[in-house]
Amino acid sequence: MIELGDYVEQKHPIEASYLKRGIVVQSKNDSFVVQWLSYNKDFFLEFKGDVFEELNRRYLLTKMSYARTNDRTDIVILSKAGINGVG
Repeated sequence: MIELGDYVEQKHPIEASYLKRGIVVQSKNDSFVVQWLSYNKDFFLEFKGDVFEELNRRYLLTKMSYARTNDRTDIVILSKAGINGVG
């Protein structure tokens, strides 16, 4: 179960790669919120240039809420809070 402080990754739904990585900053019974910290630049920067870099940075590295019942988020735990010095 995804909990507060977990380091998570949103997997690409088809390829064996990731889309974004972040930290769970809020955890409720029915949802959790992730503050995205990094994103797969090869995937999101198919269009090159400063404008696309700024748009990706501004809109991809945000806080996002996910319902626990949504099984299509493809979010997996990379490191549990309190393990390996996290938390």
